[in-house]
Amino acid sequence: MKILVVSDSHGDEKILKELVNAYPNMDYYLHAGDSGLDRDTLYPFESVKGNTDYYPFDELIRIYTPKGYLLMKHKPSFTNEQIKDNKFLINGHTHQYKFYIEGDKIFLNPGSTTLPRDNTNGTFMIMDINEGSSSIIVYDIEAKDILINEQMV
Repeated sequence: MKILVVSDSHGDEKILKELVNAYPNMDYYLHAGDSGLDRDTLYPFESVKGNTDYYPFDELIRIYTPKGYLLMKHKPSFTNEQIKDNKFLINGHTHQYKFYIEGDKIFLNPGSTTLPRDNTNGTFMIMDINEGSSSIIVYDIEAKDILINEQMV
């Protein structure tokens, strides 16, 4: 299962289209909020509602993966119940990419495509989740550098 994840694009429709064109064979395109765009414009991305979004998105998206459930929301405040029942926990909001493992949970933030606050040129993430090995890669958009490349069994 291949998933492209972005966040905090703040109205930049162009970068989202560029990413879809560059990576056309994803199973999911996810946006962790603050897109500033409506559903039709955002398509094929599925999005959660960010604190600056005025369109009617859900607060949470939950997707089954071969390694367990993925839960995505905009702000990085997961409840114990949300953490307990999910393997991958994705948030946006901070405009800074992150990856860390706590126990058997994986916490992720794709950063911001448009307004980064982490000394990058904007970032996005590709998750490749399989029953065997899986990977999570965070890319710098402009420099095309790999910032995180985590292989998991």
